[in-house]
Amino acid sequence: MAKGNILQDTFEQLAELGVSTSKKTVKSVAQTLNPLATPEKSGDDQKKAMMEKIRNQKNNHTPLDFKRLENQYNNNDSNKTDALRRHLFNLVKRGDEKTLMDSRQKEMQKKRQEAYSDSENKRREDERKRAMAQGDSLPKGKQRKSIFSHKKTAEKQHAETKPSTGKQ
Repeated sequence: MAKGNILQDTFEQLAELGVSTSKKTVKSVAQTLNPLATPEKSGDDQKKAMMEKIRNQKNNHTPLDFKRLENQYNNNDSNKTDALRRHLFNLVKRGDEKTLMDSRQKEMQKKRQEAYSDSENKRREDERKRAMAQGDSLPKGKQRKSIFSHKKTAEKQHAETKPSTGKQ
C-alpha cells in the first residue's frame, strides 16, 4: 500500500510541475518575441481587470424601461384598489340591508305583540261578560260576615321533632 501512495504522490507532483512549466514557457516565449509586452500583472491590476470585465458584462443587457414598469405597477395598484372599493361597497350595502331587515323585523314584532295583547284583552273582556251573564246570582262585592260568628283561633302547633340521629 505504501508503494501506491508514493506513486500517486509522484504522479501528482509531476502533473503540477508540467502545468507550471507550460505556463512559464508560454510567457517567456511571448516576452522574447515581443519585448514590449507587459510582464505578469500584479494582484491589483488583476482585480481591476476583473472588475472591468464584470462591468462590461453588466452592460450587455437591455436597459429597463422605468416608465413602463411604473405604469404596470400603477395598473396593478388600480386593479387592487378597484377590487377593494367594490368589496367595501358590498359590505356597506349588506350592512344597510341588514339594518333595514332588522328594523322591519322589529316593526313586525311590535305589530304581533300589539295584536296579541289586543286579542288577549278582548278574550278577557268576553270571559268577564260571559261570567256576568251566567253569574247574576253571585255576589258582586264583599259580603258582610255575621256579627255573631265566633273568632277563629290559631291552630295549636305541635312541638317540632327532629329525626333521630346517631345510635338508638
